[in-house]
Amino acid sequence: MKSNTPDVSNGDSTKSDWLANLPDNGRRSFEEAVRNHSAGKYEEALNFYAMALSYAPDESVILSNIGVLLRSQGKFKASEECYRRALAIDPESPGCWTNLGNVLRRLGKLKEAAYCHRKAFKIDKEFIDAYYNLALVLQDMGKLDESIKNFDFCLKAKPGDARINWDKALALLAKGDFINGFEGYEYRWQRGELRERHFKQPLWDGSPLNGKRILLYSEQGFGDTLHLCRYVSEVAKAGGKVIFECQTELVSLLKGLNGLDKIVSSGDKLPEFDVQASLLSLPLIFKHEISTVPSACPYITPPADSGFPVHVPPGTKYKVGIVWAGKATHKNDHNRSVSVENFFVFSRIPGVMLYSLQKGGPSIQRDEFACGFLVRDLAAGCSDFADTAKVMKQLDLIITVDTSVAHLAGALGIPVFVALPYNPDWRWMRERPDSPWYPSMTLFRQQEPGNWDHVFNEMLSVLTTMVSE
Repeated sequence: MKSNTPDVSNGDSTKSDWLANLPDNGRRSFEEAVRNHSAGKYEEALNFYAMALSYAPDESVILSNIGVLLRSQGKFKASEECYRRALAIDPESPGCWTNLGNVLRRLGKLKEAAYCHRKAFKIDKEFIDAYYNLALVLQDMGKLDESIKNFDFCLKAKPGDARINWDKALALLAKGDFINGFEGYEYRWQRGELRERHFKQPLWDGSPLNGKRILLYSEQGFGDTLHLCRYVSEVAKAGGKVIFECQTELVSLLKGLNGLDKIVSSGDKLPEFDVQASLLSLPLIFKHEISTVPSACPYITPPADSGFPVHVPPGTKYKVGIVWAGKATHKNDHNRSVSVENFFVFSRIPGVMLYSLQKGGPSIQRDEFACGFLVRDLAAGCSDFADTAKVMKQLDLIITVDTSVAHLAGALGIPVFVALPYNPDWRWMRERPDSPWYPSMTLFRQQEPGNWDHVFNEMLSVLTTMVSE
């Protein structure tokens, strides 16, 4: 979920003629900074802002713009200090207050963030962005009803706003209101972050297919595909011949899905079909509520020729696969991923052997933290998801952060512990320790933003009991 930041100020709407009073060099520096900033040339913009600031070190507009820029660069603490200095100079700037609230939200300071957004709309009661940003913070805090109330207030002023409708949908889904939540989830196509597919064939409306060929296609990450490919069999029951297009890395694993007529790798030429639908639109098309989503697991079976035998050292009682990080490019990765060191606590249980299923850049942590003897590597031998699935089936338990492996374990029906951040993805909902999607899954949640101690201590306690039994 993205918080909204007001546009970069060009200085025209300030309360004074400070820009006109700057020396020519200072004014030109500020104007050049704004041009570069708006063009996304952040380093050049920062240099020009610094020059402008040398002529007016206590000008709140310059400081606020620098705060916006630094936040865009991920320099959140420096951004916070720029906003605080700007507000010390001009405490009646609603835009600066809500900008400060946005960066505090990113830093996990949710109560302070909420205060800032409330301060902004107390100054300007028509400042819809402040209400919207407050709704995002309340959503992070788990105050879903209050969050939805604020989204509704914003929608009275901006009824067709895609970002507001989208974030409201995520709050509804997290609350368990799947009917209204998935309806609002369709706003994802209007947000500019996904490439909408356009076909001459119509979108399937859920009516009986009577032998028609239907194209189902994945649209987001591996986890989304693994999560909702369960609907292939549901569509087949509606009488259709299902053609399924998915990521190349998943083809070998998913080619055995029940009800599948043909599987196609993303980017390859599509066969003829009559109607089509995205995987993530199927819960809406089926009008599934939380109590009626297809939850029978396993619905994925790895191919017989995939994977390899897992070596089990003598004395091993419990084989535990671990994953500690997702893709760094995921917008919530700073909240969901941890260090391999967090998982070391499980190695203290006699009879437990840890196996790494971690792929990608974070896998190097296994060697960096000198834990090869504590954590055996399996990921290096897995060339695709089919190999990973076959290897996972030989383990007793998977412990992972919120990654595609969590969905894969659940889809395979393997016992899995998922370590969740304070504000988790919508599909994990709130408070409950189980998932309506995966019967074999147990959810362990942060009690406060950024603090994983409780999560790993609780998982350690449960695992210790499981091994002793």
